[in-house]
Amino acid sequence: MNDFIFFLGRFHVLVLHLPIGMLLLAVLMEAMSRRPGFGALAPAVSLTWLAGAISALVTVALGYMHATEPGFTGPGVSLHRWAGTALAFAAIAIWAWRLEAPAIFSKIWPVPLVVVLILMTATGHLGGNLTHGSTYLTEFAPGPLRSLAAGEAAPEAAPRPPITDIAKADIYLDVIAPAFRDRCASCHNDDKKRGGLSLVRYDEMMKGGETGPVIVPKDPGKSDLYHRITVARNHVDFMPKNNKTPLDPAQVQAIRWWISIGSPASGEIGKLTPPADVRESLVKAGGL
Repeated sequence: MNDFIFFLGRFHVLVLHLPIGMLLLAVLMEAMSRRPGFGALAPAVSLTWLAGAISALVTVALGYMHATEPGFTGPGVSLHRWAGTALAFAAIAIWAWRLEAPAIFSKIWPVPLVVVLILMTATGHLGGNLTHGSTYLTEFAPGPLRSLAAGEAAPEAAPRPPITDIAKADIYLDVIAPAFRDRCASCHNDDKKRGGLSLVRYDEMMKGGETGPVIVPKDPGKSDLYHRITVARNHVDFMPKNNKTPLDPAQVQAIRWWISIGSPASGEIGKLTPPADVRESLVKAGGL
């Protein structure tokens, strides 16, 4: 039975765009129908709100099913769920309000429209964080904007200068953290901690997940994280799952060496004196 619920829940990501489109259309039609020359839209507005409300309810129901899958933990999941639920019920309330008390609704109609737009934006943003990680929108933003968005965030979220000399690069901030962010953060971030594990911040990563630490400093062989990125791709333990793009060989070797030297939170690569073969991998992993 659980597998069937998981199966249905996966359709959440397919249908979620339908209520967004329907509710945006309803907001637009509501506003336009009250302008001179657009009164002909009025009869269709209630139907559009109803379609948006029903599609939102279906999307929320599928979302609740999707969230029952193992690993959907963290505050971001709860916030996304409650925002989506509030949006669906707001759409229902507007549809019913227009039918039962149209005179009252006509006096304050801009207010519920703004509420719907705010809830829609919040729900979409929180859902995007769960799918892509909380830094997805600002990853390639201009430096000042990215710094503003990061606020008091961890060093991993702060802008880094382009790598021009691998010897001057920081082993964690310039090589390891970007690898985890690009290949692992969509499932292991502060908003969606699959297995209770976040890989977007050093302190959270070193704490590990539901089964304990995933990195044993100076011992890649005993580090569950290294095991999961190096086993055969058809192995049940392999990460990332669901045919997502895995770490490339250079990134894997860089991670192995980083763990072997103690998994430092920072350190200039040149001063850490990597072997020649590792240095070559660091160059590739660093994008040079």
